[in-house]
Amino acid sequence: MAKWHIDLHSPTRGLSFEVREHLYTETSPYQRIDIVDTADFGKVMLLDDVLMVTDRDEYVYHEMLSQPSLFTHPNPDRVLIIGGGDCGTLARVLLHKSVKQVIQVEIDEMVTRVAKSYFPQLTACLDDPRAELIFSDGIEYLRANHDGFDLILVDSTDPVGFAAGLFRRDFFADCHQALKSDGILCIQSESPWIPDLLELIAEVNRDLKSLFPIVAPYLAAIQTYQAGLWMFQMASKRYSPFSDDVFARLSKAELEFNYYNADIQRAAFALPQFVRAKITPTLT
Repeated sequence: MAKWHIDLHSPTRGLSFEVREHLYTETSPYQRIDIVDTADFGKVMLLDDVLMVTDRDEYVYHEMLSQPSLFTHPNPDRVLIIGGGDCGTLARVLLHKSVKQVIQVEIDEMVTRVAKSYFPQLTACLDDPRAELIFSDGIEYLRANHDGFDLILVDSTDPVGFAAGLFRRDFFADCHQALKSDGILCIQSESPWIPDLLELIAEVNRDLKSLFPIVAPYLAAIQTYQAGLWMFQMASKRYSPFSDDVFARLSKAELEFNYYNADIQRAAFALPQFVRAKITPTLT
């Protein structure tokens, strides 16, 4: 008899998939970590039974969290990643040879250790001398470090428990202070299809707009994430993601992606009306 896992997106909905083998389980001080092998998605990492990473489509989330901001900023020298213990976002940032330093602050060392065993294609980037990995609380790190970053990417888990503070205005204010005068913050911002999360998205959007002159929410289709539609929010002190310079950089870039391209850079910021009714982008 086949074994199935249900990744609950709310009390009444979720994603169900067949599990061929349970490969690993461990409980850290923060969460339970499971690795399962699935029929459709390859290896899957679950944190407290919530799907985080799959072999099949991890590239969509990691490319879309990182690339729109990396191409919007003309010279992203120093990058800070909060979270991202599987190192998928870090790997995508390091594709840009112009990036000179990436600091990743991950609260749970076990996530990265397990990812090294089961997702080595993501963690191989840790051998890059430009990468520095710190195991610490990202909120506390930003309170103590205002070193001047060009780009901050927040690759967090869902807004519950130890990650809840990563969705609060105080944290965004610390990010604003840690960014250079032309810096960009980009956060993962959950699924607008989940009513409670849409309210959170709107609250986050208001908080970001109180701090940054340009706030640009955008979307990606991720089949294994909640309701299949995922939101990100880019908050920029100076640069618009629609600038002609962005597309000039894209046309010159010698990088290949599985999801992201110049047309996605244009189209992802087009929001459906039910989302626009909640949030209004501030673009220049």
